[in-house]
Amino acid sequence: MVTGAGLPRPCDLGNGMKPAGCTLLMTLLMTDIVQAHGYVFGELEILHPTIVIVAPKGSFDCACAHVKIINHGGETEYFLGAEIAIARRTKLFHFTEHSTGVSEPSAVPIEPGKAIDLHRREWCLFLSNINQELEADIGAYAARLMFRRAGIIDIEFVVDPISR
Repeated sequence: MVTGAGLPRPCDLGNGMKPAGCTLLMTLLMTDIVQAHGYVFGELEILHPTIVIVAPKGSFDCACAHVKIINHGGETEYFLGAEIAIARRTKLFHFTEHSTGVSEPSAVPIEPGKAIDLHRREWCLFLSNINQELEADIGAYAARLMFRRAGIIDIEFVVDPISR
């Protein structure tokens, strides 16, 4: 089938029907699943480690990192914090409704079968004194996540391309 500009319509079989694979591809392109990446270490699953640039372009001294951690084990695990190689300091912030609005927990419990989602609206691994410019197309940045039971887990964070 040909559209007004003489270009074929994507995924059109000519009879108005679309192949199932094309529907799946279009769904993936419209969601975050395409950019998904993750790790499994023992009983922990670590999903979507992403750095979100919060400083204006040209100023790259701070950013926030986000990650989801799922505990598939039978005991409570505690997330203690992170070190991200490109930042001299990484702090865990929890945004609350208390008078200050921000707390700095020393450990975050992850109950068995549950997850913590260090995401934009509630949590932030705040990176400060970043020693290089962050770009989405450069690749991944080394990091270490620290847990009470699991110890240190090495992963990589990618830069969220929408944040730039």
